[in-house]
Amino acid sequence: MISIVGKYSFKSLAQFFSSPDVPVETRLTGGLDLFPGNTEMGFILSPRNNFFENREIDQKVFSSIDYDLIDRALQKYGTFSIIEFDLRCYFIFSNLDESSSGKNLTSLGLQSICSFLETEFGPGEYFHFQSVGLVFDESMNMLDSINAFILSKGKLRNKVMESAKFLPIQDESIPEEILTAGPSISPLEVTYVSQAVKQGWNANHSEYLHKFEKEFANFVGSEFAMATSSCTGALHLSLLALGIGRGDEVIVPDITWVATASAVRYVGATPKFVDVDPKTWTMDPNGLEDIISVNTKAIIPVHLYGYGAPMLEILQIAKKYGISVIEDAAPAIGTVIEGKLAGSFGDFGCFSFQGAKLLVTGEGGMLVTNDADLFAKAKKIQDHGRKPGTFWIEELGYKYKMNNTTAALGLAQLQRAEMQIVKKREINSWYLEGLADLEGLHFQTEAPGTESICWMTSFTIGKDAKVDRDELMRELKTLGIDTRPVFPSISQYEIWGYSPTIPKFSKGIGDTGINLPSGVRINKSSVKKVIDSIHKILG
Repeated sequence: MISIVGKYSFKSLAQFFSSPDVPVETRLTGGLDLFPGNTEMGFILSPRNNFFENREIDQKVFSSIDYDLIDRALQKYGTFSIIEFDLRCYFIFSNLDESSSGKNLTSLGLQSICSFLETEFGPGEYFHFQSVGLVFDESMNMLDSINAFILSKGKLRNKVMESAKFLPIQDESIPEEILTAGPSISPLEVTYVSQAVKQGWNANHSEYLHKFEKEFANFVGSEFAMATSSCTGALHLSLLALGIGRGDEVIVPDITWVATASAVRYVGATPKFVDVDPKTWTMDPNGLEDIISVNTKAIIPVHLYGYGAPMLEILQIAKKYGISVIEDAAPAIGTVIEGKLAGSFGDFGCFSFQGAKLLVTGEGGMLVTNDADLFAKAKKIQDHGRKPGTFWIEELGYKYKMNNTTAALGLAQLQRAEMQIVKKREINSWYLEGLADLEGLHFQTEAPGTESICWMTSFTIGKDAKVDRDELMRELKTLGIDTRPVFPSISQYEIWGYSPTIPKFSKGIGDTGINLPSGVRINKSSVKKVIDSIHKILG
């Protein structure tokens, strides 16, 4: 496994694939598919032990990955070797025959490799050498040829570099239906899950689970982390660990997924609803003190759609009244607030890995805290109230556990989080730029001192627009564009045991807000289609 502490990088991936602990069948599952989705055209770039691993050339150590090009019957057609010559500067050496089919496979292999590298590590420079021997001396082996090239100076090297420069073709194809969300799954996820399925039993039954929890705590900046079956479960466990129950009140924002307030009802407490800021759509601290009572035991701010709530103000009020704080950071893994990550401020932080989120495990969640006593309480409740190390039950508990195989998927997603966040923010910037000239659209915005992961790009539609939110969604759907309405004002639901006052701004946002297609794999051409379609409908 790769450690997030050392940062997920080309080097760490190369070291992982070259490890003697990685069996052949696992490297096959970690390959790159040249024709994704087409089982008849079954060619795979399968990583194998590095030929160049830790080779020192001119007093510099280079990392590399070797790929065998094979078909589904494991017949080998050639090799590709990738060396990271400098940060995001790659030399790609191919060794396939010179036939038309060989040239075609070389081209497809290069595109697949460059696409993978850009997705994982960001835009880079690529230099392709069809045959190292043609550049230097046929008698040299590949390593000696690379060594000679790196040591070469002046005109020869510049000439070779210029002729070898490779510009990958960006995939700007537009799918038949542009979906609102969707994950990025790489060979790393497939490899980890494959290992967990084959080896993660008996003595290794929690290997990936413990690794995932440890690295998530390090990532967020918390002392403790416990993987759960959902964020809803994490919220429920947090409330139980804090001793909140019947007769107590918990303040929640009026715009959120219903689970935030449902968890309050699970423990018998009553949710109280506070309005949100009209720009950030997160909990407005100015309304908190008006609804705090002697029965208020906790506040649950939500970092809605990855946008950070004003945690410093909320914590100040909570401290004044002796109230606990549980952060619902379900969609905000990586959101920055005043230099810290969302989820690390409160008594507990709760996260989601549901299939539409930035990082996915299908379903799953994580609970974090810096309080050892609260963590121990939550962990015991999660394990059916069992006395640690025994089968003796000391209190009524629940089972909100994550399994090892799911954790393997989550760990790989976590290690790839950085570039996914970069891509999400880039997608958001495309929309902001492309729709800036349309009057009446009001985008959710970042509060000062925060940096959103932009899980969903969202806006509200003004009352003077040509069509309302629901009609816009219907017309976009006919054009093959999926969208979602923003969560409704949840105080309207008749499930709380009383009739709350419906806050002003949350009601307006819930009635007129829309989530645009924001999946991490969406390309610029697809975003342009969405932008052009909105212009056509509203312009």
